[in-house]
Amino acid sequence: MWRILVALCGCVLLLAAVTAVPAWVDELPMRKAGYWEQKSSVVGLFVGIVLHECVDVASEKKLGLTGDVARKRCSKINIQRTWNGYVLDKQCEDTIITHLDITGSFDSSYTMKITDNIDKKSIMTTTEAKWLGACPAGWKPGDKEMQTLFEID
Repeated sequence: MWRILVALCGCVLLLAAVTAVPAWVDELPMRKAGYWEQKSSVVGLFVGIVLHECVDVASEKKLGLTGDVARKRCSKINIQRTWNGYVLDKQCEDTIITHLDITGSFDSSYTMKITDNIDKKSIMTTTEAKWLGACPAGWKPGDKEMQTLFEID
């Protein structure tokens, strides 16, 4: 009986280990269609920007973090699923290396901690994004507006 119990515990531990290992994926999930707000702040600066954008499947495939435009500009894009989100590493235009830690839900809200390495200088940015609902009247997918600067407390 104890051998069965030991074998069962071993199987449970093996299953837990396998499911906890990060996995490589080809794409990030697409954001929920609609109107998104992104608040971004750069470490060391006292201001940030607010970006509003209207997205759908087609605009995400073209303009998203791993969309067609990014794949044309970047020689390397690696995406890894983690236990609480995603890690994205990109090398673009030969001099820009970007590392993103993304947590949250692409259906409601997510946070990105971004490190850009440009010509041996690191720039760290935090972006908090949230879904606000349907796109406003007159907006079409792909439309973006940098609305305001805000002071960081």
